[in-house]
Amino acid sequence: MGEQPTFGDFVLGLEGLAILRSWMTDPQAVKARAKEIAEMAGWLGEEPWSEPIVGVERTVAAGYGESAASYDDVANPLKLAEETVVRELIAGYPAGKALDAACGTGRHAEFLSSLGHEVIGVDATPEMLSVAKTKVPSARFEVGRLESLPLSDDSVDLVVCSLGLAHCADLRQPLRELARVVKGGGAVILSDLHPFAIMLGGHAYYPRSRIETGFVRNYMHLPSEFLVAFEETGLEVIQLIERLCGEEEIAAMGLTEEMSALMKAAFMGVPIVIVWELAKGA
Repeated sequence: MGEQPTFGDFVLGLEGLAILRSWMTDPQAVKARAKEIAEMAGWLGEEPWSEPIVGVERTVAAGYGESAASYDDVANPLKLAEETVVRELIAGYPAGKALDAACGTGRHAEFLSSLGHEVIGVDATPEMLSVAKTKVPSARFEVGRLESLPLSDDSVDLVVCSLGLAHCADLRQPLRELARVVKGGGAVILSDLHPFAIMLGGHAYYPRSRIETGFVRNYMHLPSEFLVAFEETGLEVIQLIERLCGEEEIAAMGLTEEMSALMKAAFMGVPIVIVWELAKGA
């Protein structure tokens, strides 16, 4: 397995990010953080700093299959940041036939159904769909991938795709599929981890054991990549919304008070979620 990064390494990274964010604007904070790093250097061989953090990369189906049973129970700052925005956008459309693509455990499918939509949920992970079927018995759920949706052309009025596209190395084929299945004049709502957060190591993490962390890789896609893909697929941007990491998101991480203060210094105000509202031409 080789030498593994440790909890101390992670904290050092946070300290470094906090220093860069204060560079030149808050010299006292920089000096305080630098002093903490110097002190930590003598502790890195001791617990808890020496505790290994073993990352185990999984495919989308395997990773979400392992985490499906606890997915809705674990606090998730990303879901907290995007859910209100996405639901406000959904509420602006009349009830019709709606697709929840990469639906996971069906949290958006449940909301769509509550508004009177006829809902189809598609996900690559049968374990996640089992949870969704229990949560939204009125909806239809099918196993499928974003790159090849099991729906006919022009078959839905509204598409919601939440926290799924970043798992795709190439945006173009999934966006072609989303554009293909929505009717002319219909809408597409996309949300995902912000590319800036992915640059800082943001992936879909979940606990596998006391020292093992499973993760599904996220691929960074700049807004410019989205814009090119939207133009190729006939999707028009209505609006782009970027949510910043705030007090609620950091509190949802469930950290100690000391770690929470460091996380705030590192991440407060950093873009965490990107949401697109799109229309398909008639």
